[in-house]
Amino acid sequence: MCKQENPELVVKEWLKRAEEDIKSAKIMLETNHYTWSAFICQQALEKCLKAGYVKKRNEIPPYIHKLERLCEILDIEPPEEILEDIIRIDKYYIVARYPDYKKSVDVPIKVITQYPVEKTNNCNYS
Repeated sequence: MCKQENPELVVKEWLKRAEEDIKSAKIMLETNHYTWSAFICQQALEKCLKAGYVKKRNEIPPYIHKLERLCEILDIEPPEEILEDIIRIDKYYIVARYPDYKKSVDVPIKVITQYPVEKTNNCNYS
């Protein structure tokens, strides 16, 4: 982040994009584009965490995509059920990028997508 950039505005932009991602994920789910919906859900959560990073440190967030790792960097210790959700959503994100990985997750792709949409829909973007 450049010194001239306002961290507050950068945070708002990350959150705005996360909210747009969730809207897109819902549309993708409704139109049976399950893989992309799951991918976009993970991206929305990643953007929320990166907004938190900017807010906390006034720095450009690291180029890391794994949600669990971003939580560690931010010193966030979510409750166990939320951590399980984070790990699960990361797996679904990987399915979208690496089709062979789907076999190891072993759930129908529609189920894969409905879960992240449900979980990410509850995020507070403001």
